[in-house]
Amino acid sequence: MILLPLVYLCVFTITTYGRRLPALYVTRQFDFDDLSIPQTGLASVPDPYHNLKFTSFSVFKPQSPSFSHRISPYDLNCAVSAPNALLGSRAYEGGPAASFGIGNDTAMHEEGLEPSFTLRSLMVKPMAAPEPGTNLIIRGYRDGKDDLTWSVWFPSGYHLPFEVRIAEFSGVKWEKLEKVEVVADFGYDRLDWEFCVDDIVVEFTKSNESGYANVGQTGPGAWKGQIVLQDG
Repeated sequence: MILLPLVYLCVFTITTYGRRLPALYVTRQFDFDDLSIPQTGLASVPDPYHNLKFTSFSVFKPQSPSFSHRISPYDLNCAVSAPNALLGSRAYEGGPAASFGIGNDTAMHEEGLEPSFTLRSLMVKPMAAPEPGTNLIIRGYRDGKDDLTWSVWFPSGYHLPFEVRIAEFSGVKWEKLEKVEVVADFGYDRLDWEFCVDDIVVEFTKSNESGYANVGQTGPGAWKGQIVLQDG
């Protein structure tokens, strides 16, 4: 049986035309530790998985004996909240990026949620660490367009998982999203590279039909930014 991931309820009120309306946001942390992993150490992500659909991602257990000679000991930290994490890459060179997005609009409406989400944060790192380094790119889609783009450069050398606090780093709230893509480009030729993701924190908003106010404004139409991690 799949248990719900860690859930937080954030409740506050707003004033609209002299009336105070409750606005209920549900924040969920996706740590994938509720999923059973076979002896191979690798499994598919259920579709949908707690309202989200994951594409070109697998769930893996870094500490599984099956990975003892397949990944570096320095990559066992992929699972920030052990034991599981996501392993992502394009299905083939030049193919669709790994992504997560709304899995079923109807199911979300029946649950009283808007069929969109706000990305709060996620933990990321590229696998292995050859020269010259890896550029990890995150794109947020609204209305079918990649309105939001942010990236981080990982120089060669093994890294701890990096917490991307997306609003703080990009300067804009990543809200009303349909989908988030994550891509890792290796080297000067921008070859596809494997990366791991864990502890994705998203926020769902109660729909107007459920009796709650849908508050918040969509940020600027397009924003692009980058951060570079230094060696050491």
